[in-house]
Amino acid sequence: MVRGVYFLSTLRMFKKQLTRFLTLVAIIIVSVGFMSGLGEVEEKINNNFHKYYVSQNISDLTIKSGGILSASNKQYLLDTFGEENVMFGFYNDYQIDDSVFRVYILNLDVMKVNKFKLVRGILPTVDQEILVEEGSKGMKSFDLRQEVELNDPQLQAILGGNTKFYVSGIVKSPMFLIKDKEPSIISGKDVDYCIYINRTNSLLTTDAYIALENRDLFNSFSKDYEKKIEELKTSLSEKLGVSKEAILSLYENYGIFSLHAYAEKVGDIAIIFVIFFLLVTSLVVFSTMTRLIDEERGQIACLKTLGYTNTKILGKYLLFMLLSCVIGGAIGLPVGIALTYLIYASFDTQYFMPQFVSGISITYFVLTLGIIILASLLVTYFTGLKLVRNKPATLLTPKAPKSGKKVFLEHIPFVWNRLSFKYKSSFRNVLLFKSRFFMTVISIIGSTVLVLSGLGLLDNTIKLSAGSALIMLAVALIIFAGILSALVIYNLANINISERSREISTLMVLGYNNSEVTGYIFREIYIMSIIGALLGIPLAFWFMSFVFGFIDFGTVGDVNWFTWIVGPIATIFFTFISTLLLRKKITKTDMNASLKIVD
Repeated sequence: MVRGVYFLSTLRMFKKQLTRFLTLVAIIIVSVGFMSGLGEVEEKINNNFHKYYVSQNISDLTIKSGGILSASNKQYLLDTFGEENVMFGFYNDYQIDDSVFRVYILNLDVMKVNKFKLVRGILPTVDQEILVEEGSKGMKSFDLRQEVELNDPQLQAILGGNTKFYVSGIVKSPMFLIKDKEPSIISGKDVDYCIYINRTNSLLTTDAYIALENRDLFNSFSKDYEKKIEELKTSLSEKLGVSKEAILSLYENYGIFSLHAYAEKVGDIAIIFVIFFLLVTSLVVFSTMTRLIDEERGQIACLKTLGYTNTKILGKYLLFMLLSCVIGGAIGLPVGIALTYLIYASFDTQYFMPQFVSGISITYFVLTLGIIILASLLVTYFTGLKLVRNKPATLLTPKAPKSGKKVFLEHIPFVWNRLSFKYKSSFRNVLLFKSRFFMTVISIIGSTVLVLSGLGLLDNTIKLSAGSALIMLAVALIIFAGILSALVIYNLANINISERSREISTLMVLGYNNSEVTGYIFREIYIMSIIGALLGIPLAFWFMSFVFGFIDFGTVGDVNWFTWIVGPIATIFFTFISTLLLRKKITKTDMNASLKIVD
C-alpha cells in the first residue's frame, strides 16, 4: 500500500506538471540541438577535409626552384619521401591583355599527388588537348572542345611554338578550394583561369610537389604539423639550395588556409555561445525545479510521514528532470545533426567543400547533453534536499506571507503618486517577491542577450561580406535564441500562474471579469519582461564586445542602431505571445479546488 502511494504520487505529479514537463523537454531540445549542432561544425569540416586530403594525396610542400631541378635533387626527393609521394612539374602565371591565367605542365597520366577529379570530358590524348579548372565565381568557365589560344611568348617557347589548344576535359584540383578569386604570383593580380598541359617526358621540371608519408600528421594545422613543416623547409633549403621562402606549404594555399580559418572562427563562436546557452538553460532548470518542489510541500510531508527517506522522496523529482533531459536530448540529436549539415552546406557557396560524410558524430552531443543532465540533476537534488530535510509539521505549516513593507518605488513620490491603483498593486507584487523577480528578470536578460548577439553577428557578417557560412551561423543563432527566449518566457509565465491559482480564484470570486484577472497577472509578467529586456541591452553590448574580440572579427560599432531596438522588442513580443497562449489557463482556473489549497 505504501509503495502504491509513492507510485501514485509520482504519476499525479507528472500529470499535474505535464505542461511544465513538456516545456522543459522543448528547452532541452533547443539547447542540445543548438549546442551539439554548432559545436560539431568545426570538427566535421576538419574531419571531412582530412579524408579529402588523404584521398587526393594533397601536397604538404611545393618547391619552386626558380630553375630546372637537377637530377640529383630530384633523386634526393624521391629517396627521401618515396616515389608515390613526389610529383615533378612546372607552373607559372601569365597575363594576356586583362586576363591572368595559370599554366601547369604535368604528367597527367600519372597523378600521384594533388589528384584531380575529372568533372567532364576525358584526359588529353594529343599534345594540342588540355584540361581546364572547373569554373566558379573566381574562375572562368570553358566548354568541352573549346579553343584556347595562348599567345604569351615565354610560354610559346616552352611549348615549342604551340599557341592553339582544345579543351578535352574539365577538372577539379584539390589545390583550388575557394570559389572566389585565387591570388596570382603576379603582384596585385588574381588568376582568371587555370590550364593543365600534359607532357609525359618534359625536361622542364622546375617544381616539386611533396606529400608527407604520414597522412595523419596534418590534423588540421596542428602544432606538431606546423613544427614538422618548418623543420622540412629548413632541411630542404639546405639540401636543395632553394630559399626557404620558395618552399610553400598548405599555410600558403589561399583556399585551404582560408577554409581552416573560417572553421576556427565557427569553433570559437561555438565555444562562447554554447557556454551562454548552457547558463541560460541551467538557470531556467533551477527556477523551474525550485518552484515545482516548493509547490509539492504537502506531498513531501505526506511521504515523510509514511516513512520514505529523503533520498527516495527526491527520486521522483530527479526522475522528472532526468526524463525531460533524456527525451529532449533524443529529439535534440537529429536537430543538431541537421544544424551541422546546414552550416556545413553554407560553406559550399564560398568553397569547393569535401563531400559531407554522413553518419552520426556524437562527441559534442554526448558532451552537451551530459553537462545539461549533470547540472540539472545537481540543481534539482540540492534544491530539493534543503526542503525535504524539514519535518512534516514544518512542511504542512503554511509559509508566512510576505510582509507588506514598502517597495523602493514608494520612496519616489514623483513616480509612485502618478501610478494608478492597479499599477501600484502590480509593482508591489513584482518587487515584493524578490526571488521570483530576480529569477524571471535574469532569465529574460540572458534570452535578450542571445537574440541581440545573433542580430549583431548578422549585421557584421553582412557589412564585412564575410560569406554565407557565418551568415547562416548568425541566422541559426537568432532562430535558436528566439525559440529559447520564447520557451523561457512561456515557462516562467506558466509557473507564475500555477503558483497563484488561489489568488486568481479569489479575484474571480470577488467579481473580477476575465480581462481584469488576466490583466492583473499578465501586467506583472510584462513589467518583468520589459525590465529584463532593457537590462539586456548593456549586457549584450559588453557580451558582443567580448565575442568580437575573442574571434577577432567585427565590432560593436558595426551593429545597426535599429538592432538595439529590435532585440528588446522581440523579447517583449515573445512575452505577449506567451500570455496569449496562457490566457485560457487563467480563465479556466477551478475556483473551488484552488480555494481549498492551504497557502
